[in-house]
Order: sequence, then structure tokens, then C-alpha cells
Amino acid sequence: MKSWGKTSLLFAGCVLSVLLAYWQGGFAAWYLGICLTLIWIQAGLFYVFAFQGLSINRQLSGEVFVAGEDVRITLGIEHRARMPLPWMVIKETWVHEGSGAQISYSKLLFPWFQSTLLFHYKITGLMRGVYRFAGCEAVTGDLFGFAVRRSRRDDLHRCVVYPKPDTLDRSGMTFHADDGEVPTVRGPKAETPLISGVRDYASGDPYHRIHWKSTARLNRLMTKDPEQAASAKRMLLLDAAPAAGPAEAAQPLLEKGVALAAGFFEAAAGGRESCGFASSSNGKRIAPAIRPDLTLAYEVLASVGGKPALSFPDLVRKEAAALPPGASMLCITSTLDVALVRAIFDARSRRRSVHVVYVHAKPSLSVAEREGASQLQAAGCSFTEVPHPRSQWPKQGGVADATA
Repeated sequence: MKSWGKTSLLFAGCVLSVLLAYWQGGFAAWYLGICLTLIWIQAGLFYVFAFQGLSINRQLSGEVFVAGEDVRITLGIEHRARMPLPWMVIKETWVHEGSGAQISYSKLLFPWFQSTLLFHYKITGLMRGVYRFAGCEAVTGDLFGFAVRRSRRDDLHRCVVYPKPDTLDRSGMTFHADDGEVPTVRGPKAETPLISGVRDYASGDPYHRIHWKSTARLNRLMTKDPEQAASAKRMLLLDAAPAAGPAEAAQPLLEKGVALAAGFFEAAAGGRESCGFASSSNGKRIAPAIRPDLTLAYEVLASVGGKPALSFPDLVRKEAAALPPGASMLCITSTLDVALVRAIFDARSRRRSVHVVYVHAKPSLSVAEREGASQLQAAGCSFTEVPHPRSQWPKQGGVADATA
């Protein structure tokens, strides 16, 4: 029964007990009437003063996290009620915008005469994407359960979760380019400077940096000007709508592909290589740039998902036609079908270096998939198979209390 209904029954009981005491008399009737009246008065006062001046403050341990980490939330509650609050229930709700999953945290408190409450909780096992605060509901009631007050607060809080970078075996990350094999991954300690131009020789420049062709042409010593820039441009293409079987494997395979893309970006930045990005979803496109920007890459990868804007084979054809000459392509997909093979053949006809990373959840490749892989390799594409079994699938975390 609603709180107002209980209060109405209590008021009716007060009136009847008082009338009974007035007509019949007796100590028991007067005692019952007085007790019910006092309970009804305290319930009315509770309606008036409970949650007066209620304020809820929330602080997150950060705004940007990596998948798998925990976010710690500090919740402070203040009120100016002029009467004790025997109990209070706080319920906070967060929504993962990518999957729509709701995460709720509830806590029972006994504030009584405390006007300030402070406690901590955490959301564990964060998934890639954005977590948005969906509201906080506070509920309290009197000691007898006749008056219950509810209050809801909606604030603007969100946290972004970047994908946790994953890497392939170094032996598999190799493009088969026309001029030989060009490794796509360099370790983070690679310190080989890339050349952006030449300048006049200055005292102290090492002799191995002298640019002899420019020196002979200009008849004076010229030296190579090292700059942390990329000489080879690469484009990372991600299939954001894998046609997986079983159907529940689609999201885990997408998350694996995003993690591999993040690992590729990290390796490219460590090797000072240029890398662009595009996906078949409605995400932002990153053109192959001179300087890698990991923050931008992670922001874009965190937003990958949703309804695809175009099919992955169409994306491969579109990027193969738009990329500058000499740009290589890395395709991460979980769908190896005839349409994709034909699209990659079209890219190879434009003399594009193509590497295909095939992520799947099967124990082994089927006959059709092995045939497709053989056709890609025969066309000059390198191919890497990445099994992602169910035991490795990420799971949405929950909530738990956190100590101060």
C-alpha cells in the first residue's frame, strides 16, 4: 500500500478510537486513541521535515579509465531535517551507453540524528565505452512505516573507458608490400629517427647523417634533419558489425578487435609511425597523420559500435580508393566471406599492401574460411588468425562497497 494510504488508514483509526473512547470511555480506549494520534502526528511531521535541504554530492576517482579497471565513487549526503531519520535507502544507477546495461548500487543506512553521511562504492570490471549517471533515488521513512518519503536527483556525471590495448604476435604483424616486408609493429623503445628533410651541416652533426646527394648537388655539406614523424602511412580498418556465430559472440569479437586496434595504435606511436583509422560504424574517421595521437585514437575507439553505416567490404573499397599512394591497410574483421575477399582483391589491384587480422571464436577455421585465407595470401595479402574463445570474453562488472 502507498504511504498516503497507510497514513489515511492511521487517521481513520485515530478518529474511530477517539470516538470509541468518547462514547464508551475506559482506559484502554483512551490509551489506544492517544497512541494512534501521536503516531499520526509524527507521520505528518515526517512528511513535512524529512529530506529538508537534501543535497547529494558525488565524486569519481577519475574521468578516463581503461577497460577492466574499477572506478571509485565517493557519495556525500547532507540534509537539514529537524527530526531523526530511522533508516534511509540510497540507490544509484549507471548506464553503459554502448550496450544499454544498467548497473545499480543500493545501500541501507541508519542516520538517525546524523545530518552528514559519507560512504564509498566502486564499479568493477569496466567495459569499453561511456558510463553515464542515470539518477540517484533516496528513500526514508518513519519508525512505524506509515510515512515514506522519496527524493530523486539527476546529475551530469560520465566516465569514458578506453579499450585495453592487446597485441598480436610480432611474427604475424607483417605487411607484404611490393618492395618487401615492412614490419607494422615496432617496440616502444625504437629510437630510429625518421627523415623529414635536409639542412645545412652544423658542427657536431654525426657523419652518418650527411645527405650525400644534396651535398653533391648543392656543393656544400648537407645533413639529414631527423623529426619524429612517420614516413610510411598506414590505415587501420575495423569491422564494427561482425556476423558471428553464435550471435552472442558478436560483441566479444568486436571488443577483441577494438583491443587489437588499440594495441596497434600504441605500437605505431612507439615506433613513431603514422596510422589512420576508420570503422564501419558511425564513428569518427582518423586520416593518416604525420604525428600519431594516442588520445584521439582511444577516444574514437571508445565510441566504436552501434548500427553500421556501411558494410565492411564497402569500407575497404572506399578507403582503398581514397588513401594516398603508398599507404598500407590493416583490416581487422570477424567476417571472412566472398564479398570481403573481392573487396581486398580490388585494394590489391591498386597496389595496396593489405594485412588481414581475422578474429573468431571457433575452435578452428572452417573449410570455406581456410579457402578465403588461401585466396588472400595468393593475392599477396598477409593473414593472421586470432582465436578468441569464450573463456577470454570480457564480462560486465558489478558494484561493490569500497573502503575509504
